[in-house]
Amino acid sequence: MIKASDVSFHTPADVAYDWAETNYFSFYIPEPNITCWLYIIARPGVGACVVDVQAIDKIGRLGLEALYVDFQQHLPLPAKLEDFTLPNGLSLKTSNEPRDYRIDYIGTGGAELHLDVRGLHEPYDIHDPEMDPLAPKDRNDSGFGTAYANHFDLTAHFTGTATFHGKTWPVDCVATMDHSWGPRNERGLKPIGWINGNIDRNLAFSTIWTLDHAAQGWDQFGLAHGYVMKNGEAHGLVAGQLRAIRGGKVFPTGYEMVLTDRHGEEYRFLGIVTTQAPWHCYSNVTSVLSGMIWYYEGREGSGMAQENWPYDLLSGRLPLADGGLFLS
Repeated sequence: MIKASDVSFHTPADVAYDWAETNYFSFYIPEPNITCWLYIIARPGVGACVVDVQAIDKIGRLGLEALYVDFQQHLPLPAKLEDFTLPNGLSLKTSNEPRDYRIDYIGTGGAELHLDVRGLHEPYDIHDPEMDPLAPKDRNDSGFGTAYANHFDLTAHFTGTATFHGKTWPVDCVATMDHSWGPRNERGLKPIGWINGNIDRNLAFSTIWTLDHAAQGWDQFGLAHGYVMKNGEAHGLVAGQLRAIRGGKVFPTGYEMVLTDRHGEEYRFLGIVTTQAPWHCYSNVTSVLSGMIWYYEGREGSGMAQENWPYDLLSGRLPLADGGLFLS
């Protein structure tokens, strides 16, 4: 179970250089087709903090195609994770811990974010068997090493405003944030799929998948953790299937997903990619990040899909497809 104190640092007395505390927030603005995210990696062992703020509004293959990028890797470590202001213009403060957050950001070129993030359920602890039927007995055996030794996902209601290049849009969407802490070395990061969809304030899902790059079709992904959120309650998943539609390439164009919760209820979702970019969240990883439209029983919502492709595992080992570069 996630406690109110878990929004604060968990720094051990003998902290190693690769200990990390991460927060990830994402949101969507449908009419201009904007997917935006904010990623924070705090490294108490080296006294530094990484902050990445990006927005995309098209399907692209280069960082230059993004709507906005402000990625800084050597910001000073804040004294508190639950209440800070950084030199890059980012301020964050929690309330109603561990569910609610206020984010303010004054960036470059007139970029601004002013967001209230309100959790719609109790944070989903992937290591609590009362919440997650797939929780491992050993929290270091999450399927993704110690990087996910402590982790929660939270479906939340995002409201506020976002400004990029002189235009301001209202933000009012349901999206997913997460928080992790523990050893996170940049070597040995596992292939992973982190995929969520949000139909409305009463129905959403968040899932974490193993990813086998050598497999195809329905065999490429295996459900590790996840939930379907209905009417303010996260129902842990017991089974799931996922297939990426990618035409033999790395970048998917959509997904088919079947989920079964602990009550035996089955859900079928179809997702179409609307925005996309390669995201180098760590220098040793390419994450294929996709903004999604999800369809469920005639209803439509938004979401995000991330597939992590670690260089140290895959460099020199990826096959070619259609006689050309696999990443084309």
